Amino acid sequence: MRQEMRSYLDTPVDRRGTNCEKWDMLGQHFGRDDLLAMWVADMDFRTVPQVRDALVERADHAIYGYTDNSAGEREAEAGWLWRRHGLKVKTDWIQYSPGVVDSIFFCVSSLTGPEDAILIQSPVYGPFFRAAKLFERKLVTSPLICGESGWRMDFDDLEAKFAQGVRMMILCSPHNPVGRVWTREELQRLVDLAARYNVIIVSDEIHADFTFDGHRQTRILALDGAERNCIMLTSATKSFNLAGLRHSSIIVSNPDLRGRISNALIRAHATSPNIFGSIAQTTAYRFGDEWMDAVVEYIRENRDYTVEFLRERLPEIGCVPQEGTYLMWLDFTGLGLSHEDVLSLLVNKAHVALNEGLFFGEEGRGWFRMNLATPRVNVEKTLENISNAIRSR
Repeated sequence: MRQEMRSYLDTPVDRRGTNCEKWDMLGQHFGRDDLLAMWVADMDFRTVPQVRDALVERADHAIYGYTDNSAGEREAEAGWLWRRHGLKVKTDWIQYSPGVVDSIFFCVSSLTGPEDAILIQSPVYGPFFRAAKLFERKLVTSPLICGESGWRMDFDDLEAKFAQGVRMMILCSPHNPVGRVWTREELQRLVDLAARYNVIIVSDEIHADFTFDGHRQTRILALDGAERNCIMLTSATKSFNLAGLRHSSIIVSNPDLRGRISNALIRAHATSPNIFGSIAQTTAYRFGDEWMDAVVEYIRENRDYTVEFLRERLPEIGCVPQEGTYLMWLDFTGLGLSHEDVLSLLVNKAHVALNEGLFFGEEGRGWFRMNLATPRVNVEKTLENISNAIRSR
């Protein structure tokens, strides 16, 4: 990356005092404020400069009334998906909702009924569990398998549970928190299996722009047969650090599924966009390529630094280097401590805030998630603090 861009990302920005969940709500979540915030999945990097400029220009207008999506917004997103992922989508496949979690809820409420079962692969992002419970659907889990070669799906278990009447699967691709980028072959096998048992796949692909080491994200709608039963959820908010602007996309090629989701959005009065979210996403998709490339490279360097540090100085902490996302899934069970004791050590001795694994299901007991989308100085300090805390036990 250009040195100018590296400096842009490498410069720490003080986020305290901005009502920032990640840094200003540490006391509320962890009981103390003097922590390095390495938890909430947003980035400590300033966004694409052109996005900032576009927002300032629009803010200068000083009237922020009801609005609609601009004519070019869907074209900008379709252009990004083709340019970055080789996926061709028609602009009328794209609908907007306030966030990807909201989109999951809209899919569950509009495409399943009270007696239907929803399958998730644990450990997985906490709101996946909530989506089933909130609408009183039956929750079915198919735990991922962690072996010597890393994490993988249990296809035998998936088929057995699909055969028992699962109506919908919520897929995380790339997977949060384990960091797998599913291969095209794995995803095609999953799509074929779902079609055989009439299962709808809702694919959360919010981390799709963060992949490393030649691993390439296969968008669910690029697969043979996916147009029948697959829904792709995505957002520029994760890719370009815009989460506070609340904007995301539901992309559906099947007109029946698309229409049912659209009706749910209309009933919830969720179709009116955030002015600034719409502008930010369109601008990012048009001008964000260099910034995105630099961020991915920077995060990969942070990941490699962390892996080497753990290997040399903290071999008790296990990790499989993530293929995607900017989140590292760390196994603390080798310390021989309870989950609660590890959490206390991290907070009260190391003074770092990581996401605790139980947020991702019972399979996350003893595991913690670390956010690497931050200037290197924060990564270095976090690892030093954890090392010192463990060695001083």
